[in-house]
Amino acid sequence: MQLRTEKPVITAKNYLSVGPGEYPCGNNLYLVVTPSGGRRWAFRYQRNGVVKKMGLGSAKAAGLKLSEAKDKAIDALRHLAKGTDPREHRNDEKRRAQGSRLFGEFAEEWRQTYEAGLKHKAARNKLKRIVQVICKQLHKLRLDEIETEHIIAVLRKVWHQREISRDTRQRIKKILDAAIALNLRPKHNPADWDSRLKPIMPKQRKRGSIRGGHKAMEYHDLPAFMQKLAANSDQSARALEVAILTFARTIEVQNMRWSQLDLEGGLWDLGTLDTKNERPKRTPLPRQTLAYLRDTYEGRVSEEFVFPGRSLTKPISNMTMLKHLKQITGDETLTVHGFRTTFRTWAQEETDFEEEIVEHCLHHITGDDAEKAYKRGEALRKRRVVMQAFADFATRSPNNKVTPMRAA
Repeated sequence: MQLRTEKPVITAKNYLSVGPGEYPCGNNLYLVVTPSGGRRWAFRYQRNGVVKKMGLGSAKAAGLKLSEAKDKAIDALRHLAKGTDPREHRNDEKRRAQGSRLFGEFAEEWRQTYEAGLKHKAARNKLKRIVQVICKQLHKLRLDEIETEHIIAVLRKVWHQREISRDTRQRIKKILDAAIALNLRPKHNPADWDSRLKPIMPKQRKRGSIRGGHKAMEYHDLPAFMQKLAANSDQSARALEVAILTFARTIEVQNMRWSQLDLEGGLWDLGTLDTKNERPKRTPLPRQTLAYLRDTYEGRVSEEFVFPGRSLTKPISNMTMLKHLKQITGDETLTVHGFRTTFRTWAQEETDFEEEIVEHCLHHITGDDAEKAYKRGEALRKRRVVMQAFADFATRSPNNKVTPMRAA
């Protein structure tokens, strides 16, 4: 009578040395060793009454380790628990990988190409956040399997942010348009607004047709605010003052350089750097701003930036001015950009300055494209009068009675 020998328990130390046979390793995992020396991992399972086997990979020294094979077996059990055939699931994954590219890798390549045409760092950062963060749930989807419901799932998370949701939808559409052009997905674009998304997405509240959507301080409150701001000795408080009195955008003040300033002539020449409409920009400096800049220049700590950051080789953060604004006013809704509206309202309510010159102070060139093409003058003298009048109003004692400013 021949005695039955028990098979050894497979461990991480002996799975490479056991002889021919099939060895159970737990969780439906088996080590299969052939008489010729072949060694592989297999997952056995039953589906609809049929016993099946799925190979997991080589069990030789250069193949899968025991721990890795067990992980694959556990993953297969999870698919069974969900009612999915693990072998069919694996085959689907292979077909998906071979059939088209994934959205994530394609979108990242597209971003790196597209952002080369973006002038401002803020625009490039916004694009990067849309592709890498907001659209993250699309990353593992194939380009040819993305449908409108996938786009809607992304947009619903940012739908309360009107501009962000609009930019996200537009960027996704451009990415999928590029995929269509390269024959990586069907011709229809699931991110098309009129035909796909507009009939489904809820209506957003309109921002209104009046320019200046940023929350602005009432111009009557400005002198008192400027008095409080003047009591703050921080560099960022001075940057905020410069922004208010020159009507500059945050990024323009943030990146203000000594090389741009004519401290004798009282001019700030940005060229087209950081300007929104890409037109050359020279800004007259009111006396109050010019006095500060001249004093600061003598004791400057950076040869490049007027308002340097901690490293001195980079500008201050774009949030420092906003931080002071919120600390002094206690109003979380106010924005630095809103002071441009404050000036515009003051000019409309309290002065008779020409509207075209007031708009030019904000670097808004009025008229259609043909008119703009012929408007090459800078109106520096007229703009200097307007800007000085506003600076005098903003920096006067709030106890003094404000009298309407009139054009000379």
